[in-house]
Amino acid sequence: MTNAALRGDQIAHQLENKPNGYLALATRAAELEREGRYIAALDMWKAAWKMAKNALNREWAKGRVNLCCTCIHRFGKREA
Repeated sequence: MTNAALRGDQIAHQLENKPNGYLALATRAAELEREGRYIAALDMWKAAWKMAKNALNREWAKGRVNLCCTCIHRFGKREA
């Protein structure tokens, strides 16, 4: 079992060292989704999809792209 604090440190370290890596892009995209900024999140998820190195991350990013498209369609274009 891994230590949650250590895992958080590892994530923070990766975000600092690879600001354009999958994890950094996916983290930012999730923040944008929570803010309701679906157009910006869509672009960020597309970038994360391209950066993903494994199938699971690609599928996750693809699903989030589809979700953002649905939210844009249902709730309109919200950029604030």
